[in-house]
Amino acid sequence: MFFLTTIAHPTADTKHPLLLLQSHHGDRYFFGKMSEGSQRCLTESRTRISKLQDIFLTGELDWSSLGGLPGMILTVADQGKASLKLHHGTDLINYVVASWRYFVFRFGIALQTNVIKDQEVYKDSLLSVKSMVIANSDSTGPENEFLFSEKQNIALKSIISNMFPKNGPTSKYDPSSDPYLNVELPTKFKTPKNSTCYEINFEPVRGKFRPDLAAKLGVPKGPSFGMLASGKTITLEDGTQITPEQVLEKQRQFPTILILDIPSDGYLDEFMRRFSDYDRENLGLLYFFLGESVTINEKLIKFMEVFGNDVQFFVSHPLVCPNSIVFKGAALTILKLKALMNENYNLPRTNSILSKEFYECFSKPMEEGTTLSQTQETRLTSNIPSENVHILSQGITIQIESYTKGEEPIKLRLEDNRQSWSWKFAFQRHVKPLNIMTSFEKVVTEQQNIDNFNTQEKEHHVEVITLGTGSALPSKYRNVLSSLVKVPYKAENGKILNRIILLDAGENTLGTIKRHFPSTNVSRIFKDLKMVYLSHLHADHHLGIVSILREWLKHHKDDKEIIYVITPWQYNRFINEWFLVEETDLLSRIRYISCEHFINGSFVRKETKPVSMDEYVNNLETANKKRRKLETDNNSSFRDLETIKKLYKDLRILNFQTCRAKHCDWAYSNAISFFMSCNSKKLFKVAYSGDTRPNIEHFSKEVGHNSDLLIHEATLDNELIQDAIRKRHCTINEAIQVSNEMNAQKLILTHFSQRYPKTPQVNDNIRIMAKEYCYAFDGMIVDYERLGEQAGVFHQFNKAFAEEKRQEEED
Repeated sequence: MFFLTTIAHPTADTKHPLLLLQSHHGDRYFFGKMSEGSQRCLTESRTRISKLQDIFLTGELDWSSLGGLPGMILTVADQGKASLKLHHGTDLINYVVASWRYFVFRFGIALQTNVIKDQEVYKDSLLSVKSMVIANSDSTGPENEFLFSEKQNIALKSIISNMFPKNGPTSKYDPSSDPYLNVELPTKFKTPKNSTCYEINFEPVRGKFRPDLAAKLGVPKGPSFGMLASGKTITLEDGTQITPEQVLEKQRQFPTILILDIPSDGYLDEFMRRFSDYDRENLGLLYFFLGESVTINEKLIKFMEVFGNDVQFFVSHPLVCPNSIVFKGAALTILKLKALMNENYNLPRTNSILSKEFYECFSKPMEEGTTLSQTQETRLTSNIPSENVHILSQGITIQIESYTKGEEPIKLRLEDNRQSWSWKFAFQRHVKPLNIMTSFEKVVTEQQNIDNFNTQEKEHHVEVITLGTGSALPSKYRNVLSSLVKVPYKAENGKILNRIILLDAGENTLGTIKRHFPSTNVSRIFKDLKMVYLSHLHADHHLGIVSILREWLKHHKDDKEIIYVITPWQYNRFINEWFLVEETDLLSRIRYISCEHFINGSFVRKETKPVSMDEYVNNLETANKKRRKLETDNNSSFRDLETIKKLYKDLRILNFQTCRAKHCDWAYSNAISFFMSCNSKKLFKVAYSGDTRPNIEHFSKEVGHNSDLLIHEATLDNELIQDAIRKRHCTINEAIQVSNEMNAQKLILTHFSQRYPKTPQVNDNIRIMAKEYCYAFDGMIVDYERLGEQAGVFHQFNKAFAEEKRQEEED
């Protein structure tokens, strides 16, 4: 028996579908796309992946479809998994994983990439998976063509192997100084326009042994029974041969599963051609993963009908799948916090725009609050029974049982484990018993579709949105770190110009923005986004940046705006490699500056030159294991003054400084001083710690001194000081000490540990000298002028989150 569960479907939180296939004994396989937020879906549903063996990636490879994969790999490795295989139909998978070498590094796990070319089969003891690589109709070249030479693929696989060594480093380790990792990747390749799909077939179940039939044939009890039961032929003493078929019941088999990923309309003709004569005799389940640009029209319905009327269809498309609440624990947290501080949070949005054609064609009911979109003039019809067409939805599991062909029908059972969600029920069940002085009408009815960020009365105010406030990896209640800062500027004509900057952007930062803000306001945020800053290379701080940059380009495709990206130099290397895969003109719109070029003081640390691919290949061929010291790039120590001056001018900045954080190699804290008006010298100075131990000398006393606002990590409660020292983080008291020594006017504490109860320690802290302070929660909108109002509800935190604390302790 097998179980196929939908882990994710297209929503604001999760861009693409993901399936989890489990055997009766617990073996696990992923099929689909590993978009940002996928890992958090597993946490939300309490799905364990310790027995995960293989990940079969479908469709095309881009960040949208696998932005959650690096974080998933790191988590699987941290859980002690010994091996993991990534499968795809093109060797681009080798390049993709190798491009993560500066920030994905774990020892003890053997990670392998496996290219399953068109029609090739991957097989283990439970199942066989056949790859079907379908070319875009406009594409040229065969589906099986390799992007990279054999030598290049060997080199890329070697780099991946070095990212996951068997034994960990014995001392402080910097991947960018390792000649086995800091290697130039190939640059001359064209991303293939083809889509990887899979046919899954399970090993049949041998028929049950019939001892009565064996006895009738004269087979003696004992070892002969066992041999026949295991499928072996035996010979009796009189020379008679007895075959297993004579004494076994009929073999039982499982239905075939087909997963078809159609990224765009340009693929449909080739899909029609490839599957026009497909043998559907044993086909039981068919998953359609349809890209956002696929048109739901008569042509698509005709393709579905190719597979007959008896198959169970599951359809994934942004215009088919409802934008339901995925992270219910986080949504409930927002609801409770909103009940305490109504104007500091937006209600997560659940409105959907769905295809009228699809829902009418298959007579599907719609959720409340749905808007229908119609693109076809005539109504679509289909001969597929509507009960055989299902909308892919998180929480639905298909139980796949064996059957005797010719005697029994295909056995599939649908289990709907979806948790219903309504704001009304959540409020009555979880908020009303808290006896907070508010009502459902005030918190929900009057606030639905209301955006409390950058309202007219706050247009002159600095605002911060703490989009993600957790550390290490996404949890049920907190996503990983990101802080959005809006600093207004009054121009000569009196108009207010907003400068929005992002301070770090962990995985699925974009999902949080899209879930919490209406589409028109999302556009306004990205129109005003001027800079993305990355403090260091740990994955929980930057796995959302690529999506943020891609989204920024969507809102600036018709203008000539640029965006500043301030990061450690290794991340810029990654960005330049990655956008060769995506083939976008985004690189021409990015103005990159190294964090090191803003360093306070005269010493600018030099970058490390990479080993050329030719040299690396040569070392592999000659088995040269001598580890040479990498050269440094002398030019890299010269600050990029031209771009820095342009940044100052464009963002109306007086000063931008960094200092080295006490965390990991190439980690930084920063402070930026913004002009507030063209007619005055009034400044607003914001300081951001990134991850660090307390840095009084350089951060408090120098670059961040006298800041108007300090955003500081406070990872651990005060009694966990030894953990903080070991992990190179701060306790809450240590963060307060940094603020006090800095003479910061106001303080936001963030980056709380995910391992401990979700309410931060608000009592028994040292005295806070800042005028106002607050503790960050995901989605919190902080008006600088009213930052300290949270103190008025501190006493209600423990009561409000008692049930979450109890549940965490039980887990």
